Amino acid sequence: MKKVKKVAKRFFGSNPGTPRSNTPVPNIPPQSTLHTLADSALKTATNPTQNVSVPVSSPQSAKKGEVALDVIEKGLVILDVASEWFGPLKAVTGVLGECIKTYKQVMDNKKDLDKLKNDLTEEVQDLQKQRKKYESSEMEQIFGDLLKELETVSNETVRRLQASNLQQAIQSVRISQEVEQFFKDVSKAYENCKFKVSLISARQTSEILKSLNFDKLKLSMKAFHDAQIGGGKERDSCTPGTRTQIIKDIEEWAERTTDGNMAHWIYGMAGTGKSTIARSVCLSLEKRQLLAATFFCSRQIPECSDCSYIIPTIAYQLARYSPAFAEVLNKTIQEDPTITSKPTSMQLDKLVVTCWDTVIKSQKLSPLTPVVVIDALDECQDISSVLKELIPAIQNQKLLGLKFLFTSRPEYYMHEHLNIDGPISEGSGVHRMTLHDVEESLVQADIARFLTYQFGQSKKLAVSESNVNKLANMSGKLFIYAATIVKFILEADSFNAKKRMNRVLDLKYKPEKHQTKGLDELYDTILDNSMENLVSEEKEHHLSILHTVITVCRPVSPSVISTMVGLESEEVEIVIRKLHSVLYIADSDQAIYTLHASFPDYILAKGRAKEAFWCNEELNHTILGKACFKNMMEKLKFNIGEIPSSFLMDKEVPDRLKNIDETLEYSCTYWPHHFSGSNFERDIVEVWERFMKERSIFWIEAMNLLMRIPEAYDGLQFLLETRKYQVGIQAEILKLQEFLAFHAKGPGVERTPHLYLSSLPFWQKDFLGKQSLQNVINLKKCFQQSREMECWPTSSHVWAVAISQGGKLIASGHNNGIITIWNVLRGKEVRQINGHSGYVNSVAFSPDGTKIVSGYNDKTVKIWDPATGAQIGEPLHGHSSRVESVAFSLDGTKIVSGSLDKTVRIWNVATAALIGEPLQGHSSRVTSVAFSPDVTKIVSGSDDKTVRIWDTATGEQIGEPLQGHSDYVRSVAFSPDGTKIVSGSNDNTLRVWDVATGAQIRESLQGHSRLVISVAFSPDGTKIVSGSYDMTVRMWDAAAGAQIGEPLQGHSHWVSSVAFSPDGTKIVSGSDDQTVRIWDAATGPHVSEPLQGHSNIVYSVTFSPDGTKIVSGSQDKTVRIWDAATGAQIRKPLQGHTNDVNSVAFSPDGTHIVSGSDDQTVRIWDMATGPQIGEPLQGHTGRVLSVAFSPDGTKIVSGSADKTVRIWDAARASQIGEPLQGHSNWVRSVAFSPDGTKIVSGSYDNTVRIWDAATGAQIGEPLQGHHNWVRSVAFSPDGTKIVSGSTDNTVRIWDATTGAQIGESLQGHSDWIVSGSFDNTVRIWDAATGAQIGEPLQGHSNLVISVAFSPDGGRIVSGSYDKTIRVWEVHADGNSLVAQTDINKLWTLDDDGWVHFPNISHGIVWIPPQFRPLLWRPQNSHIISRQGYTMIDLSECVYGEDWAKCWP
Repeated sequence: MKKVKKVAKRFFGSNPGTPRSNTPVPNIPPQSTLHTLADSALKTATNPTQNVSVPVSSPQSAKKGEVALDVIEKGLVILDVASEWFGPLKAVTGVLGECIKTYKQVMDNKKDLDKLKNDLTEEVQDLQKQRKKYESSEMEQIFGDLLKELETVSNETVRRLQASNLQQAIQSVRISQEVEQFFKDVSKAYENCKFKVSLISARQTSEILKSLNFDKLKLSMKAFHDAQIGGGKERDSCTPGTRTQIIKDIEEWAERTTDGNMAHWIYGMAGTGKSTIARSVCLSLEKRQLLAATFFCSRQIPECSDCSYIIPTIAYQLARYSPAFAEVLNKTIQEDPTITSKPTSMQLDKLVVTCWDTVIKSQKLSPLTPVVVIDALDECQDISSVLKELIPAIQNQKLLGLKFLFTSRPEYYMHEHLNIDGPISEGSGVHRMTLHDVEESLVQADIARFLTYQFGQSKKLAVSESNVNKLANMSGKLFIYAATIVKFILEADSFNAKKRMNRVLDLKYKPEKHQTKGLDELYDTILDNSMENLVSEEKEHHLSILHTVITVCRPVSPSVISTMVGLESEEVEIVIRKLHSVLYIADSDQAIYTLHASFPDYILAKGRAKEAFWCNEELNHTILGKACFKNMMEKLKFNIGEIPSSFLMDKEVPDRLKNIDETLEYSCTYWPHHFSGSNFERDIVEVWERFMKERSIFWIEAMNLLMRIPEAYDGLQFLLETRKYQVGIQAEILKLQEFLAFHAKGPGVERTPHLYLSSLPFWQKDFLGKQSLQNVINLKKCFQQSREMECWPTSSHVWAVAISQGGKLIASGHNNGIITIWNVLRGKEVRQINGHSGYVNSVAFSPDGTKIVSGYNDKTVKIWDPATGAQIGEPLHGHSSRVESVAFSLDGTKIVSGSLDKTVRIWNVATAALIGEPLQGHSSRVTSVAFSPDVTKIVSGSDDKTVRIWDTATGEQIGEPLQGHSDYVRSVAFSPDGTKIVSGSNDNTLRVWDVATGAQIRESLQGHSRLVISVAFSPDGTKIVSGSYDMTVRMWDAAAGAQIGEPLQGHSHWVSSVAFSPDGTKIVSGSDDQTVRIWDAATGPHVSEPLQGHSNIVYSVTFSPDGTKIVSGSQDKTVRIWDAATGAQIRKPLQGHTNDVNSVAFSPDGTHIVSGSDDQTVRIWDMATGPQIGEPLQGHTGRVLSVAFSPDGTKIVSGSADKTVRIWDAARASQIGEPLQGHSNWVRSVAFSPDGTKIVSGSYDNTVRIWDAATGAQIGEPLQGHHNWVRSVAFSPDGTKIVSGSTDNTVRIWDATTGAQIGESLQGHSDWIVSGSFDNTVRIWDAATGAQIGEPLQGHSNLVISVAFSPDGGRIVSGSYDKTIRVWEVHADGNSLVAQTDINKLWTLDDDGWVHFPNISHGIVWIPPQFRPLLWRPQNSHIISRQGYTMIDLSECVYGEDWAKCWP
């Protein structure tokens, strides 16, 4: 404190009005003038935009002038204290201080000075503490910058004070403004200094930085400007003395706080030195505390070429720069940890814009404007996704106080390759500098300095100024040319360096603007020199190595290159050393990289490289493709990972990759890319065919161990998309890809043994390698007549489906406002998007798959990012009612929507603005819209029964409405060539229209029995798919109009939406049954024997009295009879009912069958011959839900939805007496007692009632206890008990005499009781104890609606909503099921599809989902289904440590 007071005293003295005796006094201006200047300075500081003139003197202005001088002097005192540890500052602050003291010695300012001294004591004390705690080079740099600023101010001030004509000068307006600037400059310098010091202090002390959630950010440390980039080398900066003006201009731009240009964009051709300038600027700004963040893109470093790293990396560095920002960012991440996985727009807004705005408003960053540097934009994939969000944010001033420096290749390149819409306009807030437009003489002078410096650093040879100038002249404006010259010359020894210098000097050509000839000649020279004195064979090896390095899909080590080209690794390393001026080996991964992107550009362009050096890409892909196949043929083998047990997950085997070296890993990953780029001539095709036949399954195994099944799938897709190959190759690749997709959906992707144990055995097609399997699960019978490939359950009704252009994602829209994204390869839900209220009526992918558009009941159209689920931009508002349909244009720039408000609207995707006026003409709801492939037309369908075509550009209707449908038009679509339109309607038909004429083409397509809700063309235009309320999907021949094959059945409710996959091989459908399904668009697999079964829900089943037959009734309106021993259908179905058959029963002697139907009739059938006996029994006014014969066969009882029970004379086919009335809701089940004297009924009124069969009177009170519908009732064999089953998930037993419930309800869903349930199971109960016997019988995939025991009690028959009948064996020994020893009778299946053996906790084999619904379970003796069944034999299946015995 004493020292502080001394300093203060030294400046102010005991009497502020008297200068110290040793202080020289310059010429003093009049007091009034000084007051005026001080007043002006104060006004300027408080209101910089105010115009200030020189007023006359006044007491008020004097007072303000004193305060202004106090402020400046206070700052100088602090600076003088600071100069204690930075000497050069002392002289400057002293001079400025004396200038102010000279002004002040004539002022009366004692009161203000007393206060100033007190404040100053605290300020100086604080600054002293900071100095002692944080002495550093950064601090020294801060005061060094301040020194330069103050020296300028000091010199100018002293000059003016000592000028003989000061009085006259000060009185001029021009000079007064200059003096005012003196006050502002000193104040600004002081504030900047103070802030920089506090910034360092805050950064080094903030505890926030020590506990941030930054581990959640997706960072790229390698993108930092000071990161090592391989080989232990840092990024190059400019040679001292070069590019000085360019760097100075950027520095001045960065330091200007009032500059309207908040971004500076440096353009330049490859090799003009953009990155070195950026690096130098970073170093300079870092010293000035102005470098906020950096991201140096690089195509050779994967994470530095991935645009998803940019925003998180910048946010992280901003947090390091500013603790205030770090605090806000940390809070943001805590509030939304998923923000780091959101799209670029949301990340920019949340992680940068909002956080920065909060800090700016807190005034914790003023007065600096720090800079973010993003270098080499053209080397980052999909950089446009970042720029299209970042540039508008800068232009719209959302990042005030933060500047951006960009570098990239020229504007035309950015426009062509980065999808930026044209050059950035003037006045956009982005300043542009084009390096290759800088005056050539200036560039060459810098290049000359660079060359002089580089050669001067080496002692190998002396280079004359003349030669330096020649080299600079040859370099033109390309620094890369000069840098490559230096590397080329100096990598040689002293003697050869001179030779190389002379050789370079012999090059004649000087590059012209925007051309590369000079660089090409230099590269030619480098290659010539590297092969100098090599014999022909050595040159071939040299070029082979070089071309392989250039052609490989990613940088690899010399050992990989050597294996690929068949040469020694040492020879590869020698060649790389010879080419050190263009290639290098990185220390970090030992991979070979190119030093500059211009070299691959040169050598791959036939017109640029010498013919001898040119790399023929197709030829080299062919060579590498063969090398990949050779490598895989030699190294791939069964169980290459040496997995010891099938019970282990791959990750539990640490050394599983020990047999997969880098070369094999590369070959497995990239063979599809090289094969795709090859010439597809016979020699490589033959190698590929051998690989496919002998090693393809082992390739899948290796990729599985590498956890790269998705990459394998994508590689094959890349190969398929080349379309350079023969049809036979395409077919085999498709088979391989389909199996990969099949395998990817199972647990085998994490347990490689199950590639062989679980995936291959169930693969239906004749797949290469499957024939060698042994000791695995055996599929004795396997029919899969259904073309359904996938079924994905959802939590809500599916109203819309769409598939991405790449075929990898499916989007489904639901009636609960959710959009679900599915991964087609894995068959799994990726994410849910919840952003609407009400139904999602329509969804569509953009052509590039990066967006989804949706239309909702809430009147909005929204755009989403399928990768993250985040909304893109604001909702599109305009429709006045719900949006029924949306679609993207094929170029992805527009969206069309149709609405209940009767309009069609077109939207700009980029701006979210409505294009033109709404398209009006429909007189009712617009249900469906679509663009033509060329985007010139729009088609719409409406409830007004018409289809209309519109001009996209003008919004005018083209021609007359297309009329022909007799009911609402629900769906429309263009053919891929744009010449046809297909429409689907509530009139159950499809119609095809000629776009040019508007005429209907041929007759309507008929086949659906209910409304046609959705239609679509196949990608090749040859097929049409339709979805209908009749629960089917159908395919049609677009040319002939005929239906192709059978309807695709599987959905249990109406089909709301259909679409083809991009390759036309699959159909996706969404349904009100809450499922999304994928179907094979090709003809289904051949089934060798006819399959019989019901085509819809099986409502009722029962055994014949002798147990030899089973009868069933179904929603398909038929009654069928089956042989109970074989499961075969006996004669044709019994037909006559006109609606669902709900109940069937045998007569006691087995000669007759009775059935009840939704057609309100009861019918009797002759068991022996099949025909109906007599007329239907009519009388019910509602559905007949249950029927039964009396024990003597003379009567029939029926229960109905009309709430009555009726008794019929079986012989006369007439009703006996009046209906039995009492139930208040549907009568769901009826039965006679064994003696025929009573009838029991169960109803949806939750009661059971007993009736006198003779009188029809109700006996006693209703039996109450169930709290939901009673669906089934029956008497015990002795007639003393009644059993009832209910939707309340219980089975109850009642005393038939008293009506009292016996014991507790049987829960878990004779003297045994069998029950079927909505939980898809059949259960057996002990009637005496109420206990469940054994485990539930599982196998049905939907509700079990009917069950019955065989007469001997050894079998159970069940009917289900899954359209199947199952027969179960339940032989008993006493009161327990007979013990089994056959493993095929003991296995169980868990909910995840794993087969388990007794006493083994691990799964033995995994059953794919599509095989489970028709899987023959251990207790089954038959499955009756027209879709077939799957029977498995596990008796020889190996598992655990024996699993490898599955392969010979």
